[in-house]
Amino acid sequence: MQSNVDRNFFPGWTRKSITFTIDDGNIEYDTHFLSIVRPAGIKGTFNLHRADFLSPDEYREMYSGYEIANHCRNHPLVFREGVEYKISDEPFDRATSPTDVLYRTDNPDIYLMHIYFHGNTNPAYAPPRGWHTITDPESYKRFAKESHDELEAIFGEGTVRGFAWPHGKQNNAEVKNWLMSELKYTNLRKTGDIRDTTGFSFPSDLSDWTYNAHNTTLLEVMKLYEDYPDDGELKFFSFGVHSRDFEASGNWCDLEKFAELYGNRKNDYYYATVSELFDYAEAVKVLTVTDTEIINKSEIALYLKINGSPVIIAPHATYALL
Repeated sequence: MQSNVDRNFFPGWTRKSITFTIDDGNIEYDTHFLSIVRPAGIKGTFNLHRADFLSPDEYREMYSGYEIANHCRNHPLVFREGVEYKISDEPFDRATSPTDVLYRTDNPDIYLMHIYFHGNTNPAYAPPRGWHTITDPESYKRFAKESHDELEAIFGEGTVRGFAWPHGKQNNAEVKNWLMSELKYTNLRKTGDIRDTTGFSFPSDLSDWTYNAHNTTLLEVMKLYEDYPDDGELKFFSFGVHSRDFEASGNWCDLEKFAELYGNRKNDYYYATVSELFDYAEAVKVLTVTDTEIINKSEIALYLKINGSPVIIAPHATYALL
């Protein structure tokens, strides 16, 4: 009789996961954020572009138990492929300078660009708010490597495995490919919440993924997730994107409510960092199931049900089917 093997479970034999992805490393607001999510057992990833506000020991203590990803030193945009940039030698004035050119800064590799230059006409980014730093691809790669090295010197070699684009996805294939091939990043995150349009499935392209909810939609989208029916597949829920967003919107109470309602429920949700979740989903994909055995080829213990009974298969272990 052939065994019925259901491989799509997280630890705790749940199909639903929860994580977060928080940018910038704001010490004050990340501390407040952690004071809410840590007691609830909610894990996730903090994306830092600099780590010089605290000592290394203080950084390690503050973010203990959480993942650190790269957010690129100087927090810049990168030149878009196929776009011609004109650099002005005129003095820069944040309120009055024309928005169709770049302006020099004290750093010869960094310029100021208004996002209107790239066709964004959102009134929220009208001058003077919409000025951001931008750099060429070679400088961008150097800045990314510098922040990568700084973070790994603090948090440990091999611990920085993901990248979150400053200001959202950057349209530069050269830089994208370099991040994946040279820094060996397993995932690149853009910006923008996708709610439940993918059925809360795991991202199909880890070089171009994003989160489900931001601070003002957190409870709404999480309720959709909670109510989403079991379709036999592993599910992914993440929220972002800055801890300071809760302060700016005055809705720390929503995060507190989220932690109260959805934290400390290990039989319902698997709490993990971004990379832990992507690693687990990949390990499930490469699990080998035959008529006679199950082979776990990964470094991760996997949770299955065989003929309805829960089974844990250790890393690199083979389980014989009766």
